[in-house]
Amino acid sequence: MSSNRLSHWYPHAGFVLVYVLWGINLTSMKIGGTEWDPLVFNGLRFASMIPILWVYTYFYYRSHSLKPRIAAGDLLLICGLGILNAVGMEAMLQYALQFSNSANGAVLGRGFMPVITVVIALFARQVRPTWRIFVGIPLALISVIVIVSGGAGGFHLGADTMKGDVLLLMRSVMGAIYLIGMNRLVKRYPLPLLISLEMTAGALSLLPFVLWRADAAYFAAISTTGWISLIYTSLLATALGFSIHNWSLGRLGPFKSSAYGYLLPVTAAIAGYFILQESISLYQCVGGAGVLTAMYLVQRDRNQAAKPAYRREPAAGL
Repeated sequence: MSSNRLSHWYPHAGFVLVYVLWGINLTSMKIGGTEWDPLVFNGLRFASMIPILWVYTYFYYRSHSLKPRIAAGDLLLICGLGILNAVGMEAMLQYALQFSNSANGAVLGRGFMPVITVVIALFARQVRPTWRIFVGIPLALISVIVIVSGGAGGFHLGADTMKGDVLLLMRSVMGAIYLIGMNRLVKRYPLPLLISLEMTAGALSLLPFVLWRADAAYFAAISTTGWISLIYTSLLATALGFSIHNWSLGRLGPFKSSAYGYLLPVTAAIAGYFILQESISLYQCVGGAGVLTAMYLVQRDRNQAAKPAYRREPAAGL
């Protein structure tokens, strides 16, 4: 295999790695994350990465002899996406699950995001309608429903979960908006600057909740396992995960990138099997096979051109 052909698969491999990290993170949250208030956890998660990200950004710009410039409109966009990610996606997901269940969260909160993204992309003529799209996306969604439908607490719709389900669908809409907005930015600016600005905006939006809900006694009550969960989520699942995610996003575009979200129930089940010794059901095996088949169909669609890496554009501002 030639080096050019091999490099074509790097962003695809990047997304697989991202969803492995995020699948493990769900298991990590089951082990230690239950000790934390969701808003405090996410506030500390974003804030703890800011010094590391900005130091890396400084040396990145210095080594490439660049100046950190960004247009005012793009600065507002990346800060808005940071707040959308921290509050509208992460915090809303945890809040919505108080009124629904994890199975509905997997389907409505994450599973519908690629569907919404492809609808927007089709209307905006960013992708061409092909049989692989119309087969692959529904197949992936149905497969996720199969994965989470086995046993008690499986996927279902009803009056008892209506409030949470509406919030979960809103989360999917926000996720699609995030992908489309970030796709515009990663083609124009270096990734370290975007990640640093995004995480800073997210941390600042959650800071009031941290100051309000946490004190010395609260932190003292957190076990070592709880702190390890926070460290894993901050450094690997968020800092590394979002960096690889947005790098791959800039090369594949929002549509193909969103389709990889269907891997999360698969990687989460595998992580639970190896780390928590959870069993893997026939539902999960059949659904996992369906997800992988759908991923193959969508990613092999030749009509969806890969997106170029960012191009540096002179811009006034920061």
